[in-house]
Amino acid sequence: MTAPSPHTKRETLMLDTPYVAPEGERETAIAEIWSAAFGIADLGVEDDFFDLGGDSVIAETITRQIGEMLKINLKAGALVEARTVRDIAELLDNASGNSLPSHLVPLRSGGGRTPIFIVHGAAGLLFPSAAFMDGFHADQPIYAFQVPGYDGHFEPLDSVEEIATEYLRCMRMVSQDGPWHLAGFCHGSWIAFEMAIQLAEEGRKPLSLTLLDPGVQEGQMLNDYMRFTRRRGKNGLATAIAELKFGAKSMLDAWRCWRATGHWIAPSDPRCFDIPEVWDYLQKRNRERQARALNKAGSNATEQELTERQWMWDREGEGAFDTEKELELQRTDAANEAISRLKRAWYKYGPHTPLQSRVHMVASEFQNEKLKNPAYPIRRLMPDLVITVLGKYHNDTVSTKGPENARIIQRIADDA
Repeated sequence: MTAPSPHTKRETLMLDTPYVAPEGERETAIAEIWSAAFGIADLGVEDDFFDLGGDSVIAETITRQIGEMLKINLKAGALVEARTVRDIAELLDNASGNSLPSHLVPLRSGGGRTPIFIVHGAAGLLFPSAAFMDGFHADQPIYAFQVPGYDGHFEPLDSVEEIATEYLRCMRMVSQDGPWHLAGFCHGSWIAFEMAIQLAEEGRKPLSLTLLDPGVQEGQMLNDYMRFTRRRGKNGLATAIAELKFGAKSMLDAWRCWRATGHWIAPSDPRCFDIPEVWDYLQKRNRERQARALNKAGSNATEQELTERQWMWDREGEGAFDTEKELELQRTDAANEAISRLKRAWYKYGPHTPLQSRVHMVASEFQNEKLKNPAYPIRRLMPDLVITVLGKYHNDTVSTKGPENARIIQRIADDA
């Protein structure tokens, strides 16, 4: 359902719930924020967020405004479980008893099953639809991580290793000694992978680990892969040609960066994210690439070109959220800074230690073709890999608009 227009009256929506007026100052204030965010007059305190057409952008708007008005901290993900004005008011009344860090969000806290912990993708938080949540058992506890510092209540971290350590600390606050199920979306799969690596160093492992369509990260990981590929050249001439091509591309990229920023550095160099001008240039470059890809998609591009471009939109663009640009406008400065630091952390991450325990991967058709190459980094880092193919493109695989990938995560957890 699309969010109604600013002039929509509640009675025209044919909602299943009867109108219930707010009681007290807190419910009244929250109801006014909801009405403004949805553009609906006279919203009731029992009206469901998702029935009204709520999405991640509206959730971000509501939680930010509630925080500013009431001087409290509310996570956007809270609206997945507390889906009405009254639910939110009760949640805030009981907030003093919640000891979990602000970057761990209970999407569903009830139930006696082993909890599932999900790591966000490039957006820095996971805001699933009601349909996605329906893919899990009704009594399945589910927790989602939100990038540290998103709400300004924690200092952002600068490496995947540090983030993984912090997420393990949070996970143990829910279940000290386990067991745990662990999953990661897109780029966040590498945080989940690092969490499993750190658990392995302790002689532990998650009961299941499910990664949704991760790719080779641009930066240190891609650099390592390119060096490995060149070393595997079948003969001296092939290796020399590969070296020449790679060197020429790096030189051209560095020259373009120098023209734009005054810094001679290839964008694939992990150090470039420490230079603000180069970081801004990379963001602008990726937005322009995405725009060109979209234009190409409307012309006579071949199926192969569109497939490759679809992967690049997600990998270099704005992640798995269709509304990411709108989210960026709604987010606070603290949230945008936390996500900027998160992207730099991914850029610098270059794992070398294989994870010997079993890894389940939900892969797009495009990614599955890459995984057939035994030298592909994911294959080398995850030797015991079980693949489930879901969707043709990356966005299909990591979408939280439907229950498909949630059902797969649940099935893997049930079978563990």
